[in-house]
Formats: sequence, C-alpha cells, structure tokens
Amino acid sequence: MPIRDLAPSDLASPRFLELLRLAAELPDEDLVRLRDEELPALRVIGVVEDGRLDAFAAARPVEEGLEIEYLASLVRGRGSALVRELQRTHPGAVIVARTDDDAIAFYRRLGFTDGPAPVDPRWPDRPRYRCTLAVAS
Repeated sequence: MPIRDLAPSDLASPRFLELLRLAAELPDEDLVRLRDEELPALRVIGVVEDGRLDAFAAARPVEEGLEIEYLASLVRGRGSALVRELQRTHPGAVIVARTDDDAIAFYRRLGFTDGPAPVDPRWPDRPRYRCTLAVAS
C-alpha cells in the first residue's frame, strides 16, 4: 500500500477533513484552524490508493522519539501500516501516542504499553492513556 508525505492539496481535500474529524472530534472551524496552524509543524503521512486518501498520521519529534498527535483511518489495516512506516522512517525512536478508550485497544494490539496520562482539556471527562512503543529491534 502506498504511504507518502501528504501535500498541501491532500490536506485541503474533503476526504482529509473527514479523517481529521475522526482523529480530533472537533467542530469544522476548529479542524480548519488545526489543519492550517498546527499540522504544518508536524510530519503528516498518509495512505493514498488509486488517488483516494484512506488514512493519515501526524507526528512530531519529542525528546524520547516521535509522538503521534493524530491518526485516523477509513480502511482497516491502514492505521497499523502508518505506525510501522513511522517506525521504519525513524529507526531508534520510541513512538508515543496519547489516546482514550476509543483507541487504546488499537495501540495495545500493535505492542504499545500504556499507563495513565493527564486529562486532556479538550475531553476533560475521558480517561487518557500514554502509549509507548519501544524501539524496534
């Protein structure tokens, strides 16, 4: 499956906005702000098959490695492929993600360990987890 860095035209597409809505669960005006102001500072990759964007991940370097800020997929198996791609392109980096009950099983299946994380002000009533994937050997 083809994975590549997403171009500005990909990020401007309705399909990307749909994926970002899944990842961030915010109103459209906040999604546009996030896309235009936050994502340019992140590495944004996606699965694009037959011209159709099926999944994306946005990550940033952190002291211990790489942190996944956003990840969403409309096709089964694409999210795990994006995590593997981040591992491949950042050898020696620990991969970190913060999530809630909606996605904790996904990260556990991929081998992440998890523990409690501070409350996220965007979702103050949801338990949060800090997930860590050790360096691939």
